[in-house]
Amino acid sequence: MKILVARIPESGSVLEGSEPAEVLAWEDERFVRSEGDIVYRFTVERVSDELIVQGALDLAVALRCSRCAEFFSTSIGVSDFLRAYPAPEGTDEVDATEDLREELLLHVPAFAVCSQECLGMCAQCGVNLNRGACSCEEDAGPSAWSALDSLDL
Repeated sequence: MKILVARIPESGSVLEGSEPAEVLAWEDERFVRSEGDIVYRFTVERVSDELIVQGALDLAVALRCSRCAEFFSTSIGVSDFLRAYPAPEGTDEVDATEDLREELLLHVPAFAVCSQECLGMCAQCGVNLNRGACSCEEDAGPSAWSALDSLDL
């Protein structure tokens, strides 16, 4: 997202709009996919030789559930975006793309869950338990951790 400095009046300006999510370069991400454009509403003002940008971002995304590994739709909202960019006299534009990307990535939950009732996957066969029960027996023998049961500290 490029902000044209010459279009910002002395009293500041409000910028509203959207940017295509392709600027985020999330094509190779395995746990998050964008499902729409980045919607923003910024207040922009010049202070000395800096351009102050503050406001909010919103992006519709699909996240991979950390329990069942299925994608689910949600949105990422940033209400406290604030950056200062150097803009000495003669600066034509300021590029905020990397900061938008960073801020949205920081707001992606580390362990997203599709719902609090998500049952996850069977640890033995990998079946999604939200779709039905698996055919694994509950006691399929000693677990990998059973050797620790006999440990005497």
